[in-house]
Amino acid sequence: MRKLIFGLLVFIAGVSLGWYAQRYGADQPRDAGAPVTPVPAPTEQQEAVTEVAVAPRADVVDDLAQLLAQNAFDAALQHYAVLQAGRDEAAVERAREQILSRARGLLGANRHGEAEQLLQLYLLGDHRDAEARMLLADAYAGRNDFRAAIDALYEARGYAWRPDTLERLAQRIRAVVAAQAHALQTGNDRSGLLELYQHLTQLEPGYAPYFLGLADAQLALDDAQAARRSLQLVVQDPDIGSEARARLEKLSQAEAPARDAQASATLDRVIGVPLHRRGNHFLVDARLADERSVRLLIDTGASMTILTPGVVAGSGYTDTGNTRIFSTANGRVTAPVYRLDALSVGDWQVSQLEIGVLDLADSPHIDGLLGMNFLRHFQFFIDQNEAVLRLSVQGP
Repeated sequence: MRKLIFGLLVFIAGVSLGWYAQRYGADQPRDAGAPVTPVPAPTEQQEAVTEVAVAPRADVVDDLAQLLAQNAFDAALQHYAVLQAGRDEAAVERAREQILSRARGLLGANRHGEAEQLLQLYLLGDHRDAEARMLLADAYAGRNDFRAAIDALYEARGYAWRPDTLERLAQRIRAVVAAQAHALQTGNDRSGLLELYQHLTQLEPGYAPYFLGLADAQLALDDAQAARRSLQLVVQDPDIGSEARARLEKLSQAEAPARDAQASATLDRVIGVPLHRRGNHFLVDARLADERSVRLLIDTGASMTILTPGVVAGSGYTDTGNTRIFSTANGRVTAPVYRLDALSVGDWQVSQLEIGVLDLADSPHIDGLLGMNFLRHFQFFIDQNEAVLRLSVQGP
């Protein structure tokens, strides 16, 4: 009897379980052994979710802040690179502000060396950040390395575009230049003062007061002829032209007659070459050895003159077989170096001039850049009021 009852109970339980499985089994997750079916293509909404999923975690920003506080700058900048590789621009901007804030804090604590280290590492990746370069200049100035501070500020100016930033840069440049000039004058370093103003007139050839400083430095070294050339470049400037003319008159009265009047006249000669303004830049027309005309952007930050491949297609050049790395708007590129038979601007010519041959895709309306390996042969002033490049030959 017990066996019969037990059997009936087992039978009833089995029927119940079978009914339950059939009734509700379709709503349960598939077993791992179930057949694989194709997954439908994700919708646009699903793709957006996927992009967010691969973005860097928010705690990476917090980790970066902790590393900055510990002066673990290499690791901090690695975290910053991770954020840049992601797609969260807001997180990248927060991280940037943390980096610059840490630099400001170090500068405020007079820890200029640490601030310099942090900023240099940061600028390896974000070299166009004008604000960071201004802070780097402060770090250099804090160590009394005014020359490096000046260069950093001018480099920052090359990347700045907002009027308020450009105004701050101009004020800061004038202040640092004044501090450096004062330090050199106090130390009676006449050669250092001459080198400073020679450098400044190349960095900012459109700022006439630098040419007065250059003339003063040349006179301090008894080089009246060089001072005359510097002053003649700016006699037509509306702000300091009258002062330049007054100094030239005093020079004429005090200067002894030149031994070779013809050679002196050649050295003192200043020519004006018309410029074409494009935004904040100036273009100048130059001539190749075969008399072809090319239009070049004046770039005092370029150590070498550059021509586009289409220009270097005629005669009058030699392939040196060398290459060089050039910094462009799209990063660093390697380009061949050629040697021109001659390049002329106005009445002045430079022979056997090395040039880089580089495609300037971001500047399709110019034939190249007029760099310092041409301009260093002259004293030059960019007269922005008259849109004229004023050139005089360098003395011996």
